[in-house]
Amino acid sequence: MLKDSQRLGMAVAVAVICAAAGFLVWGVTLGAAQEEEEPVGRYQMAVPDLVLDTSTGRLVNSQGRVLEHAIDPSGAEVGRYCVDGYVTAVTRRVGLDIVQQPTMSVDLVKGYVLGDTKTGRVIKQRIYYSQPLQRGDL
Repeated sequence: MLKDSQRLGMAVAVAVICAAAGFLVWGVTLGAAQEEEEPVGRYQMAVPDLVLDTSTGRLVNSQGRVLEHAIDPSGAEVGRYCVDGYVTAVTRRVGLDIVQQPTMSVDLVKGYVLGDTKTGRVIKQRIYYSQPLQRGDL
């Protein structure tokens, strides 16, 4: 038979375990609700290494460098902005050297075009990277 003090201790232990389980379930459901608040389609990826927030128009590259700051900081409409990127090799110069051997200078160029899907206008287009290609780069 259990004494009154043992019964009280067991009741307190059961209450503590039930409270811990309740807080655990509440925390998991709260975390799941917060994860669901982020709308699908908020971010768009573009070639070669661009990530666009479609509601604000903020554009960053894969290293986190901001290429365009937020056009609409309020971010009211998901899908308002779109982006398309490109990578190309551009021939800058072709000629002959001193011993009449052909020479060529080629640059690797990366750029993007940022658009507004509501109005159908191009907001900005820009080359954000241009560097001479070395032999064996491609």
